[in-house]
Amino acid sequence: MAGPVLQTVTGGDASVAIAVFVGQTVAFVIACWIAKRAYDGYREARRPPLLWLAFGIALLAAVPTAIRFLFPTVFGASSLTTTVLATTSEIVGLTAILYTVYGRP
Repeated sequence: MAGPVLQTVTGGDASVAIAVFVGQTVAFVIACWIAKRAYDGYREARRPPLLWLAFGIALLAAVPTAIRFLFPTVFGASSLTTTVLATTSEIVGLTAILYTVYGRP
């Protein structure tokens, strides 16, 4: 055999799948709630850093969680595509948060 052997995992214990789904759902809800609170703060105070913070939190936590769940399930996206899109969202989210802290929004 010339190349490395790749193994894929299918199936698994249902309780583990349910625990992962619940954990991802909780993470998504908490991230959305924090982003909404930051956005509400922006609307009340009209402070641009709060808007950038809300945007960064959404891209850092909520969007990658949705991508990792929806893209393979709904669109049949490959693991590589899903990982690249989720990681890109996380990097852009972290950049927005850094801009909030060190920039002048």
